Amino acid sequence: MKKMKKIILLLITIITVMSCSNNEQELKRITFTSTSEEAKDMLNQFLLNRENEDDWDFDAEKGVLDSVLKIDPEFFMAKAFNNFGTRDENRENIISAYENIDKVNNIEAGIIKSIYEQRINGNRVKQDKIIDDLISKNPDYWQLKIISGDIKNELQDAEGSQKRWEEALVLNPKSYEALRNLAFLHFPTGQFTMLPIESRKLETAENYLQKIREIYPKSSRPDRYLGNIYRQKNELDQALSAYQRSQSMIKNTETRQYRNGLLMLGHTYTFQGDLEKARLKYIEAKEKAQKNKDYQWTVLFANYLSHTFFYEKDFAGAVNILNEIQTEIQSFDEDDLTKNRRSDYVEFRKFLAFAHSQKKEETLASISARNELRQIRSELLIKNAIDDKEKERIDLNRILGETGSDIWYNILFGNYEKARGLLEEFSVMSAKRLSYSPNALDDYFKFSGYLNLMEGKPQDAIDSYARVSSTNLDDDNYHLYFLALANKAAGNIDESSEMLESLAGNNFATWQNAIVKNLAKSQTISNL
Repeated sequence: MKKMKKIILLLITIITVMSCSNNEQELKRITFTSTSEEAKDMLNQFLLNRENEDDWDFDAEKGVLDSVLKIDPEFFMAKAFNNFGTRDENRENIISAYENIDKVNNIEAGIIKSIYEQRINGNRVKQDKIIDDLISKNPDYWQLKIISGDIKNELQDAEGSQKRWEEALVLNPKSYEALRNLAFLHFPTGQFTMLPIESRKLETAENYLQKIREIYPKSSRPDRYLGNIYRQKNELDQALSAYQRSQSMIKNTETRQYRNGLLMLGHTYTFQGDLEKARLKYIEAKEKAQKNKDYQWTVLFANYLSHTFFYEKDFAGAVNILNEIQTEIQSFDEDDLTKNRRSDYVEFRKFLAFAHSQKKEETLASISARNELRQIRSELLIKNAIDDKEKERIDLNRILGETGSDIWYNILFGNYEKARGLLEEFSVMSAKRLSYSPNALDDYFKFSGYLNLMEGKPQDAIDSYARVSSTNLDDDNYHLYFLALANKAAGNIDESSEMLESLAGNNFATWQNAIVKNLAKSQTISNL
């Protein structure tokens, strides 16, 4: 009997040891190279905060990294993660880390190389391969799977990112990032690349969010994202309730999370048709952002405020909002390059307003203003380019931007022959980017589809749009609207009607939606 008990105890011990071993493997975290244990602990806490949105605060986390680098100025992994400064400061950090990869471990070196490829060489394809190779040699690190999934999503490889986040979840079933990102693949949020439409399942997304709620019951994020799912279902009252529940869980009303909640409330009121309430929420969010010197979101909120005027076809009202924020940008406590980019972001919205209200002279003036901003920005970027390849890439991006604006203008104002000539040049230039941007020709095919439709060639338009990557076209409501019209003109009435109904019922805040949502509604009414 005693012998049997000993055997049982031995088995329990073995199982416990194996279980602990498995748990350690599942939760294996990347180790860092530093002369200071305190600095390593602080960087680990920084990453833990980033992994859980409720604990993430931009200014506080920037302060953590600053403190880490004061303790150990040669903590190269911390330098690589330090992307909180100006462009020049961020480049200096990653270049310093890259030049010292012989002083860190192999995993750190791989991550640093990947960040260098993206930030300095602009090559996400190579960045992706570096992390893939790192994972093949170190398959037990769930954090690497998260990083890989993020990169693939930025490359618009939704299926690839899904695979990586699922792998991360196997290693760490409590990974907030993996659960959240897997949910994001099924409904719109920010600039996230979703799965193709036929693969999206809102029920799957809800299950992931419910899992987050079970693991992190104090998190405000599940309700925040459930609100998006309800908007997708056109259940706007439920969306409003979900966003309000999320807001009530956020104690500090000066955080980005709270301001983001105000943004969601503004969006919901917009699609309920209560534009005055929407404007009040956007203004409240903008004022809070400006108070906290959150300049990025100050501009973002002004942009969404302008959308409320787009929906009313009050393009002059939209331009007034955009002019005001452009003036405010000049007083922001930021470097010239950042202010240039913010002003260009706003000028693009002015271009949309002028062009889609057929204001020819104003549209040309806006294009000219954008070209001037691009030229200034290119000169600033070229000053700090590390080699001729980077200079060539900067110039190519500028010329592509200018040519794209000219093509768009000429299509909108009926100069189809001119647009066709420019489009051929645009194709050749776009192809030069394929080595580091796999979907570089997507804009060419979109413009081709648009132009073919305007020239009265609906089947050619359909064929051109078919060549756009699905992850890029599925959520571009602007071009989906023209594809719907092409289908209608080609006699594909059922397909066209289905597309137009989907566009008319879309409840997500994009500039594309601000232009075509009501046009799609008009088309669905005329089809009755």
